[in-house]
Amino acid sequence: MRIVVMSGGVGGARMARGFGQLSEIDLTVVVNVGDDADNHGLRISPDLDTVVYTLAGIEGPHGWGRVEDTFALNEELARFGLDNTFQLGDRDLALKLFRTDAMANGSTLSGVTEVVSRSFGLGARIIPVTDDRLRTMIRIGEGWISFQEYFVTRRFQDEVLDVRYDGAQTAPPAPGVLAALEAADMVVIAPSNPPLSIWPMTAIPELREALAVHPSVTAVSPLIGGKTVKGPADVVMASLGLPEGNAGVAEAYAGLIDRLVIDLADSDHAPSLDDIEVVATNTLIKEPAAAARLARELIGS
Repeated sequence: MRIVVMSGGVGGARMARGFGQLSEIDLTVVVNVGDDADNHGLRISPDLDTVVYTLAGIEGPHGWGRVEDTFALNEELARFGLDNTFQLGDRDLALKLFRTDAMANGSTLSGVTEVVSRSFGLGARIIPVTDDRLRTMIRIGEGWISFQEYFVTRRFQDEVLDVRYDGAQTAPPAPGVLAALEAADMVVIAPSNPPLSIWPMTAIPELREALAVHPSVTAVSPLIGGKTVKGPADVVMASLGLPEGNAGVAEAYAGLIDRLVIDLADSDHAPSLDDIEVVATNTLIKEPAAAARLARELIGS
């Protein structure tokens, strides 16, 4: 069975890990690049790296970075008065250096990601949503700032007044993305932050059109008990005017999905939707076994 997972960061990576444990699944993970940034001269692709590390089983304790990594280099940056807010682990740094060097010498982001995936022995195909520059920008009270400034530097404490996705309108999907979607038996939008992790991808016109015509698109809600387990998705959706709870998740994906999977904790407040099937189950997938169990439920096995 051919599955495409549309992934943001930690939640998307964990959903992909669930499918990656099923031998009967041919898995492609299409990953958000709206968070990408340049830091200390290095090309940073946080969501791509989180998916790679999680599928390889070496993700850090918070879901990002590498397990048992050290931060000697990052700490040493303070000696020279450099901002070391963005945590670059020493092992993680090797991947960043490789990506930066390869792209400086003409490789595409998708080409680099394919090499990285092979180097970690991954069976799934991991593809950035586009090789072009796509950047999520956040409008707060002081004006427009980058995603990384909002999320890392300011620790997502500001109210999000608006979002935009610079470059999305002219960005083509990376090679293999549209073919994977066309061939997929099911597309799963992972429990990632809708405005900050999934909308950057659906802002690409060709990708949005491919999702809209696909016969089987399931979204897994990032909400449990009406709130996110981690991250600001519920707060951001509310500040952008989406309805409360899973009605807001359904509206975030209006015209793109035919099934919404919500947590059992929200089943008493499940939205009644004419054109979308709503299914309640246990959606907490922090542990690999839980992710595999949810993946099996999604494909009905």
